[in-house]
Amino acid sequence: MRVLFFLLIGFLVVSRAEVGSPIEMKKDESPKPLREFFGEVAAKVEKGPAREVILNGVDYEETWRELGLTQEPGVVDFAKEVVVVSTTRGSRITFRLRDEGEGRLQVMSISTKDIRPGLRFAFCVVSRSVWKQINDSKM
Repeated sequence: MRVLFFLLIGFLVVSRAEVGSPIEMKKDESPKPLREFFGEVAAKVEKGPAREVILNGVDYEETWRELGLTQEPGVVDFAKEVVVVSTTRGSRITFRLRDEGEGRLQVMSISTKDIRPGLRFAFCVVSRSVWKQINDSKM
């Protein structure tokens, strides 16, 4: 009976240690974008914005046209959301978001180094209400 008791206690201690508290897990998580749009620009476009924070619909549509995109831009509610755009000659782009504290968010784009013809783009949508500053742009 005593052995069973110690096995049960040991099991509870081990299983509790692996789970961790939800607060600790949430604290260490990186911020996540709400949505991302990826694609390739029209053949005639040679250069796009390297990285830019877009705060309103007019600039968003202008950037979309600059890139020579003909389809409708992804829907963004600029009252609640902000967009970061990045372009590359590499085959893929990914975003990394880092909470720098005090309401500041750093959005970095990382692209592969395998240069190939054409220009690829990525739009990263993040919440406006959570952040006071994204990269160097204040909300």
